[in-house]
Amino acid sequence: MRLVEKKCPNCGANLEFSDTDKSCKCTYCHRAFEIERDQEETSNLNFNQQFTLNEISKSFTIIPIVFVIIFILASSIIGFVIYSMYQSQKSTLDSFDSEFFEKSNEKEDEGDGLYSDTSELTNTDFESMDNDSIFSIPSRAEGVNDAYHSYSKDGKAKRQKVYVAYKSGSNFIIAMYQVTFKDFFHQENRFTFYVPIVYENVKKNGFVKFDNPQNKAPEYYFNDDHSSYSYGYGSMDDAYNNVVKPLIDQGYSITEK
Repeated sequence: MRLVEKKCPNCGANLEFSDTDKSCKCTYCHRAFEIERDQEETSNLNFNQQFTLNEISKSFTIIPIVFVIIFILASSIIGFVIYSMYQSQKSTLDSFDSEFFEKSNEKEDEGDGLYSDTSELTNTDFESMDNDSIFSIPSRAEGVNDAYHSYSKDGKAKRQKVYVAYKSGSNFIIAMYQVTFKDFFHQENRFTFYVPIVYENVKKNGFVKFDNPQNKAPEYYFNDDHSSYSYGYGSMDDAYNNVVKPLIDQGYSITEK
């Protein structure tokens, strides 16, 4: 074995290596080189072996580059696929969220489905209310007080006002009717009073909305012996203060028509 001295092809510094080394490295520029031998220096290798040796050595320098390129391409493809899947999933979630919030907003707009304001009542609602309320004003129209009396309604009950009392999850619709009774036997003693008919938890889309009227008034007597009576208050103020105002105190909002 003998040492060989040559100049570094890159920086010109002296390179020393053994005649049996296959590669060397410059101690100044740190470049690595394969050692190529000619036919005279390599007596124990023929030309084909030398050529093969050089090709193997070159292929070893190319393989890492190929792997790096493959790795970069594979990473790019995988990254693109993951990004596409993320965007697709994000789009689906955004669509779901949008649909969910739209339905939530619709549900919020609809609220609990109860009447919350008199402006929501229709003419059909008022007609239905009037028809049902008539049967909720009972009376005992005949009585004896020094003389026989026969009381009957003087015309139909007249709707004066409608109130809607509302708070979340609950409502009351109060229809105030003016009722007049007259003693038709004596053609005298006319009595006018006010009857609040109440409907509870009435829904706007209910199939039968006003099917359970409740008469919220005390007995109203026509004579001293209480033999003839109906139900009502002596004035609208009395009816309002006894039926509507307590709902305000309970936190209900009130609208009227």
